[in-house]
Amino acid sequence: MREAPIHPNDDMFHGSHEHYASVGTQMANFVAQAAELAGTESPTILELPCGYGRVTRQLVERFDPSRIHVADIMAPSVDFCVKTFGTIGYHVTEPVYEFKNIPADAFDVAALGSLVTHLSSHNARSVIKHFFSKIRSGGVGVVTTHGEKSREHLGIGDCYQVGEAARQHLLNSYDANQFGFVNYRADHSLEAKTVDYIGDSYGISLIPGDWVKDVCAENGLTIVEHRPGGWDGHQDVFLIRK
Repeated sequence: MREAPIHPNDDMFHGSHEHYASVGTQMANFVAQAAELAGTESPTILELPCGYGRVTRQLVERFDPSRIHVADIMAPSVDFCVKTFGTIGYHVTEPVYEFKNIPADAFDVAALGSLVTHLSSHNARSVIKHFFSKIRSGGVGVVTTHGEKSREHLGIGDCYQVGEAARQHLLNSYDANQFGFVNYRADHSLEAKTVDYIGDSYGISLIPGDWVKDVCAENGLTIVEHRPGGWDGHQDVFLIRK
């Protein structure tokens, strides 16, 4: 399955097949750990957003594809994953941060990789609330953020192509223990196809760990593990039990 084609619109592929596979495998490992924490060897899994299958292609190597559900606002990416990997798919529709057409309390494990990394505090809060509504009681979600390592990278240079003023805003917000968010610049090239599809609600966030703790407390969730820079030496990883 790892030899399945990479879609030409896959913004997650930057030319290195080795890196692409490594990042997907890391997330699949987190999902496997979450399944163990949830107490199931054959989990029903939700991957949101799935994109064009960087993680999905690794998940189907170790779990039953018929128990893997993928969702994304980009309908063509969902269709690609369903056709290529044999998963069950959902097109995320308006309101896009509420996921109303995905069944509630249905999943043992769910992966929320690199979504709140691109949203404002308001939208990120909505996403976490509604994302965890899809997980059964006792199930475990994998959530990634731009946190400690991202702040470190951004402190060195404009790695997210947001411009100097926006970079300083993100750094200042994070250092003040506040949620920082900026929109992408019009001339950015990172995830350009994705941003063009989604629109201007998509940008870059920098999120202190305390914000994650507060949102979990608001929703009755328990952080089981926090790995700073755990995904690709970049995004923070939280394993969170419902």
